[in-house]
Amino acid sequence: MKVGRVSMGLAVVGLAAGMALSPRPVSADETVWRMHAAAAETRVEIQNTQWFADRVGELSGGKIKIDFYPGGALGVKDADMLQTLPPGNVVQAALLYPGYLARDAAEYAVTLPPGVLSQASMVEDALATLKTIYDRVYNASGIRLVGFIGHAASQTHIFCSEPINSLEDLRSRKLRVWEEFQIATFGELGIAAQIIGQNDLYVALSTGVVDCAVYPAQAAETISLQEVAPHASYLFPFVLHPLTIVVSESAYESLDDTQKSALQDAANEATERSFEAYVAARYDAPAIERLKENGLTVLPDFSAKDQAAFTEAALKVWRRKASDIGDQAVADVSAVTEALGLQ
Repeated sequence: MKVGRVSMGLAVVGLAAGMALSPRPVSADETVWRMHAAAAETRVEIQNTQWFADRVGELSGGKIKIDFYPGGALGVKDADMLQTLPPGNVVQAALLYPGYLARDAAEYAVTLPPGVLSQASMVEDALATLKTIYDRVYNASGIRLVGFIGHAASQTHIFCSEPINSLEDLRSRKLRVWEEFQIATFGELGIAAQIIGQNDLYVALSTGVVDCAVYPAQAAETISLQEVAPHASYLFPFVLHPLTIVVSESAYESLDDTQKSALQDAANEATERSFEAYVAARYDAPAIERLKENGLTVLPDFSAKDQAAFTEAALKVWRRKASDIGDQAVADVSAVTEALGLQ
């Protein structure tokens, strides 16, 4: 695994600044932390983060215990994490998606957008560079990045009400996407797209508001997408910012050496095991089989020519949008593309 060569630092998270609790020693040699995540506990990424939290306890011999609170149960907003995490007075660790910080770090909007890579495995080559980019913002705020959690999905399909598996046919259809970057990318290819939220997608497809949807197959079964879009074809890998395991620097500094080592070792292991699953598409294949059992027809992939055209369009949009944001975004995109051999 290439992940193992990424050198991570250690640290801790801080939660709601207005709350008065602090990490509490349960006994003379045990510390309890609270860890936040916004996503629901049913998500594979959350299960992998729970594994990390449990592993910290194992490796520390019980000297540090992480109580994990998914689903935003602690009342913290990811967009505010650069302010609420550092004190470490309520929450000491978090699973954080960097893209949610674009309000305070505009360059994160284009650091690693969807569609710019042709293979999911390429993300591993960029992890060290991504860590450097994230560290610039995290460290300045009093946050330490200790590891990554790979996404569960590694494949993105086009789900349609009719059999569609070419860019040419897609040009005459109404397409749903999940973010503005994809509107621009498909626009480069002459395909009109609109953003529709996940909660509204089923109805939009069933009523003809859109004919097709860009969606990771691994997650499609959670909204029964195959019932209203029973045809799917692979177009590009599901590549976004990796999820980051971050901790409050001040809380980290209160740990002893055994606890610090356990925290970092667990983070390294969680990074490696989650990326092994991501690169192998371990969660995609079983999900696709379940979708097929429930009525989905999986069409041949979009052609190699179409896939290459899509990646080329995404790369063009990536560089253009970075230039629109400013010098830091341009420098970050240049660093990532160099690490990936895309210069």
